[in-house]
This record gives sequence, structure tokens and C-alpha cells, in this order.
Amino acid sequence: MTTSTAELYRLDPLTGCHNFLSFVETIDLLSLERGRQPFSILYVDLNYLAVLNKERGHSYGDSVIHWLGLALREECNAPVFRTGGDDFAVILLGSAKQEYERLLKKLFERLNREGVQLGIPSPPAGIALVHFDGVREFTTNDVMFNLWESILEVKSNNGRTVKTFSAGNLIKATGQLREPGLDGARHSVKVLRHIANSAIHRVIQMGQALDAWQKTSYLDSISGLPNMRAALGKMEKEISEQRPFSILLMDGDNLTRYNNISYATGDALIQKIGAILTESLRPGDFVARWRTGDEFLALLPDTNNTGAEVVGKRIGAAVREASKDWQFPTSITIGIAEYPAHGATTYALIDTAEGALKLGKQTGKDKVVRA
Repeated sequence: MTTSTAELYRLDPLTGCHNFLSFVETIDLLSLERGRQPFSILYVDLNYLAVLNKERGHSYGDSVIHWLGLALREECNAPVFRTGGDDFAVILLGSAKQEYERLLKKLFERLNREGVQLGIPSPPAGIALVHFDGVREFTTNDVMFNLWESILEVKSNNGRTVKTFSAGNLIKATGQLREPGLDGARHSVKVLRHIANSAIHRVIQMGQALDAWQKTSYLDSISGLPNMRAALGKMEKEISEQRPFSILLMDGDNLTRYNNISYATGDALIQKIGAILTESLRPGDFVARWRTGDEFLALLPDTNNTGAEVVGKRIGAAVREASKDWQFPTSITIGIAEYPAHGATTYALIDTAEGALKLGKQTGKDKVVRA
């Protein structure tokens, strides 16, 4: 199966990086781990974005943000998150501090070099590298304050360059204020921490709510598979990326006999067939229940109709074999269409696959028919 629909809520559409929700959830998981491992975070803040948007337009500003996200993904073998309008974070697991500091230098040099070509004033970004030792307990709130404090210190330097920090030394916002006469400052920090903690808690709750909504909106309640809406979205995404793929439109043969016993029996059969399809497909393939009857749709990335036929025959054999022990042995008929050979739109491909499926039904069922 391919990436779940829930992950779409955790991706930034402009850059393809993970978004702030994903970042908060990742840090929250790290904070809850037993035997915490050390990690570092590269926190990158793009300079001059407001100036670029004003002078050259927001489309140009968006292209610069996209460039920065791409550069980070290419240079860092680690998850990259867009955490704000012009902020990015990279989570680097492990204690390889010297390696990460070399990465910091290499990244900064690349951004300066390419920034000149893009017409961005130098330096194009401020970067803070913050090391977390894995010894001290921390919360997501602590990490956010550490990152904000570190990047503010970097940007307070007129050079707007780079700097390395140890989280344990970032005490202005996250540590105890022991200086005499700073009761007001202590109170201000406490209030800020409460506000930040509440905001982070709401972000995590939003992610949980989106997951719950996704289960009802994009999952079929009977089979447990993605539903028709999810399948259409998956096809649209593949077409937008101009990736070749094939679809298998599948319909169980003579399954009304099970529904005639009871709807519960028919639902149990749908679950069995869904499980067989899932087991018969390859890693990276996608399968969904199509409409609300006994139809299913599979999408096979980077697969032509010849390859799809091989997969379809494997599915047919698996259904025949498994159903030998069922009350009524059954089979499945499959129609195949290929993108872009059989259509440039979702519905053109579906029409073609339906035509092939109809032909298979008319010529005896238990068939795999290529368009």
C-alpha cells in the first residue's frame, strides 16, 4: 500500500517538505521515548522574504521558499519540515555533532552560492544548529523555545549567518531565571511558556482530529480499505505528477448469493476479498473499494498494461484458491487501463477500464482484460 491519506495533512504543498503539524508530532514522540537518544536540529530562517515579495511579487517569493526546501532535502539525509512561512527545521538523530557542523557549513555555502544566482541578498538565510544531549528531560515546548532563542541570537548578529548551540546553555527562555529583581521577567516567561504549550497542544489535537476525519471521509467502513474518494484523489495526484501507472477495475463474480443469505454475510465476503487483494499487491501499489458494491480499484505505479495483467492474473488465482473453502467458491473479473496510453484524465481511464471489465463479464467472467 502507498502512503496513507493522513500523511497528506502533514505535508507542505509548496515545498513537499513535512509541515509544522508533523514537526510537533515528531518532537513530541522524541520527548516521550525511554532512553532518549541525542539529536540535533538545524533551524533555518530565510532572510529578506518580505523584501522579495514586495519587490518581485509573491510568486517569486514562493519560488525562493521552494528552492530552500529543495536544497535542504538534497543536502540533509534527514526529515525536513517547513515550520513557518520562511522557517525550516531538520531533525538530525544521533550524536554526530562534528558531522552535523560540517553539514551546517556545507549548507550555508550552498545557500550563499545559489542565492547570488537567484538575486537574493547575502546571506540568504540564518541557520542555528542546536544540539540536544538526550540526557535532560524536555518537552516539545522546551524545544520550540530553544529554537526561537537560538535563531533570534543568530539574527541579532548583523552578519545574519550561522551559529551552533547546546540546548542546555539556552537558558533565557527555558531555564530558571535566578538573577535578583527579575520577578517580572520570570512571570513573562511563564506566561509565554503557557501560551506556547497551549498552542502546541492544540496543534497535536488538530492532527488527531484530522486523522479521525480522514478515517470517516477516506476509508470504507466495511472493507477497511480506502474508499472511492481516496482512489480518485490518488489517481489525480499521480496524473498531476505525470507518472505512468495502470489501474485494475475489479468486480467479484456472482457474489449476490452471499447477500441473499444476509447483508452481514455479504459484508464479511467484501472483507475477505479486500484482504486477498491487499496481500496480492506489491509494496507501493494502492487498492481501494470502488463505489459501494463488490467492486475494487487498484493503482499500480510505474506499471504498463502488460505488467498489470501479470498482477491481475495473480489476483484472480488468489481469489479462486482462497474461495475453495468458502460457502460458494467465486472468482473475480478485472479490466485494465493504462495512463497515459488510455486517457489523460481520471474519468477517461475509468471509462476505459469499465469497458474492459464489461467485456470480461460478457465473455465468461473470471477474466483479466486489457484495454
